[in-house]
Amino acid sequence: MPVTTEVRDGAVIVTLRWTDKRNALSAADADIVSDAISAAGSEPDARALVLTGEGAFSAGGDLPYFAELGRTLTPEAVHRTIYRRVQAMVRALGDCPIPTIAAVDGAAVGLGMDLALACDMRFVGPAGFLMQGWARAGLIAGTGGVALLHRIAPNLLWRLLAAPERITADRAVELGLAERGEPDALAASLARVEALSYIDRRVLGDYAALARRAAWPVDENFDEAGALQGHLLTSPQFQNLTRKLLGKS
Repeated sequence: MPVTTEVRDGAVIVTLRWTDKRNALSAADADIVSDAISAAGSEPDARALVLTGEGAFSAGGDLPYFAELGRTLTPEAVHRTIYRRVQAMVRALGDCPIPTIAAVDGAAVGLGMDLALACDMRFVGPAGFLMQGWARAGLIAGTGGVALLHRIAPNLLWRLLAAPERITADRAVELGLAERGEPDALAASLARVEALSYIDRRVLGDYAALARRAAWPVDENFDEAGALQGHLLTSPQFQNLTRKLLGKS
């Protein structure tokens, strides 16, 4: 199964398992993830949802898929695909009736970092890291990452663009992006859920809803991100780059 769901110690754990491509996601993969998040949020015995990945949290977008998308579709059609399908994962996290936690025990790059930023809490383990990733590919954060980053660390965007880096656990703590996950991010996430277990599920959901309402990006921001990405993915510059990266003439 590419995505598994497990209830453990008061948490519903959604694990991405596309290990052959380090959880790099296509639109079809995103459909599966968003459906899994939506279903898991309704689990009556869970007080929080933990999103994680086997091997990697998510290495970003599936490059061969997005290269083909940009080659064969119009900017408007790419926009619709990103907005309706890929960004649906972020909307599912934003609509989740219980708090969400990203357990980053591997790479969270580009789209993967956006998914982590969309969660209410983030833990980065010793083997985990965050990385902006989009700009090096000549793209913007198509799943809303600019606004998602701004709600957590308003002054950080330009620093990350000027000096792209693998943001390790210690660095994520320093930048205010995440907490250190020890002995690993999943264990730290489960410990957090246990610490919150004295609070009623509905009350936890109310806290999550209020926190999101205070800083969640407006829908127009996601729509504009999808529109901009549609033009960038279909650009000659991106097509030339992906041909080189994928070894195609």
